[in-house]
Amino acid sequence: MSATSNLGLDAARAVNPSGHAISGAIPRCAVRPTSREEVAEALRAAARDDLKVVPWGGGVSLHMVAAPPRYDVALDMTALQAIVEYDPDDLTLTAECGVTLDTLRAALAARGQELPLEGARADIATLGGVLAANTSGARRLRFGAPVDRILGARFALGDGTIARTGGRVVKNVAGYAIHRLLCGSRGGLGIILEASLKLMPRPETRRLLIYGLSSAEVADAARWAGFPRMEPAALTIVGRELARTLHVATPTPHDFTAIVGLEDDAPWVEQQTRTTERALGEPELRIDGDEAFEMWQALADLEEHPPPRVSLTTADRTPSALAPLLGTPHAETLVFHAIAGRLHVHLDPAAAPAFEAMATAGGFAVIDRRGVPVPEPSSFGSAIRDVRARIHASLDPGERFALGG
Repeated sequence: MSATSNLGLDAARAVNPSGHAISGAIPRCAVRPTSREEVAEALRAAARDDLKVVPWGGGVSLHMVAAPPRYDVALDMTALQAIVEYDPDDLTLTAECGVTLDTLRAALAARGQELPLEGARADIATLGGVLAANTSGARRLRFGAPVDRILGARFALGDGTIARTGGRVVKNVAGYAIHRLLCGSRGGLGIILEASLKLMPRPETRRLLIYGLSSAEVADAARWAGFPRMEPAALTIVGRELARTLHVATPTPHDFTAIVGLEDDAPWVEQQTRTTERALGEPELRIDGDEAFEMWQALADLEEHPPPRVSLTTADRTPSALAPLLGTPHAETLVFHAIAGRLHVHLDPAAAPAFEAMATAGGFAVIDRRGVPVPEPSSFGSAIRDVRARIHASLDPGERFALGG
C-alpha cells in the first residue's frame, strides 16, 4: 500500500474511503489512527504531500454538508476512545475525541452525573464530532452548548503540531480560549484530540408535560408569555409528521405536539408544573424519570431526520414565533426548541430558497444547512466572514483542512 494510501501509518490503519463520502465526494484515502502521535504523523504526511484533510467522528451529519472543492483524506478519529480523567468530586471529565455520547453517559450515570449535551445518534456520535459541530438539543439554553461546557482541549494543527489550551478543571482554565474557537469549526481549524468538560449532577426530578395543540394555540402569544421567565429545561414544538416518530401520540390528532421539560429538585418541579398547567391546562400525557430523559435524545435524533434540513435561530423564544410559518407544508416537519430559539425544518432542497426568505421575513436567521444548496454570499455579514478568514489563516496557514475558511 502506498504512503498516500495510509499517510505513513501502518497499513492496518487504512479503511475504506467510500464510508467517508461528503455529499457524494469520496476521498482518495481514509485512515484511522489509534493515538494522537499517529494523528500528528498523518497530518505531517498530508502537509508534505499537499493533501486536504477532513477529520471524521461518527459521521452523523458530516456526510450531508457541502462537499469541499478538494477532499483527499478522511482522518477517522473513532479509535481514540479513552476516558483520560474523571473527577466526580470536581464535576469534570477529560476524554478522547472518539468516545461516543452513549459511552460517556453510561460512565457518568454510575456516579449520578451527566454531560448535558445532546446529539443525534448517541450510539455513534463522538465527543469530538459534537464539539466540532457545537451540537446541542432542546436544553441548550438551560445547560449550555459545547462551547459553554468545554474547559480545555488538546488539538492537532494542520502541520501536525499538537497544542493545548485551557485546563482540566475550572480553576485552572487560563490563556487564550482556542478550544472554544474549535467548537463549531467542523474540523476546519484543527482536530480536537481530547477535551475537558464541566459536568452536572443528575437532576433530582425530571418531568415532561405533553400537549396536542392547534396552529391557533401555537400562535397565541399570550399563552406563552410567561415561559421565558419560568425557565423550563425545554419547551419544544414538533410538527405533526415528525411527532409520529416520537411514540408519544396524544389521544386525538393535533397539528403540533408541545413538550414542556422540567428538571430540578422536586418542590421546584411541582411549582413549575402548576405554573405550566395554569397557562396550558392539563397535559394529555405526563412522563417522569428516565423515560423523560429519553425524550431529549429522541428530539436530538429528529434534528437529523431525513430529508435535508435548514436550521435557524430567533430572538423570540416562545412558540408564537412560528406564526409566520403556520399553515405551510413546512409546519408538518419542524422541530422548534422555543426556549433556546432554535428551529430545524426538514424540506425539499428545491423549496429551501422560498422557505428561507419567508422565515427571514418572519424574524428568523439561517445558521446551518444540511443537504441544501448554499446561496451565493451577499454583502451582509462580510465583516463576520473577514474575521473567520483571519482566524483560519492564523490556525491553519497551510490550508490543510478541507472544511476550513
